[in-house]
Amino acid sequence: MQKVYFSRMLRISFLAVALALLAACGRNEIKQGIAEVVNVPAAFDLTVAADKDGQFDFDGATLTPEDLRGHIRYLAEVGKPVHALLLKPGEKEKIKNPHVAALASICRDLKIEAYVQDNDGRLKVIKVVE
Repeated sequence: MQKVYFSRMLRISFLAVALALLAACGRNEIKQGIAEVVNVPAAFDLTVAADKDGQFDFDGATLTPEDLRGHIRYLAEVGKPVHALLLKPGEKEKIKNPHVAALASICRDLKIEAYVQDNDGRLKVIKVVE
């Protein structure tokens, strides 16, 4: 009986250590996909702000990442394609990893460039590696 209990505790301990190591290794992985901007575009085709829960604020409307993707597709259909998108901090919300991850996915799928403005006003570009 004690062998079974010890074996279970050993497996649980090993699993906990493995999960802790995995979490520590991937913590800043998304932020490492952002690089300093060398050539800043003269103007951005679309500007959105960070909103709560990984959503975006566009002209006062809260958009989910899928809504933003749909809006960018709509703009392309009506002859106003988006080539450069700017994400800036919202009035009450900082830019977080879910915002950057959603934009990276949109950039990869729709072949656009996304820029992030940090709290100091510096621009960074989201690098999509395929």
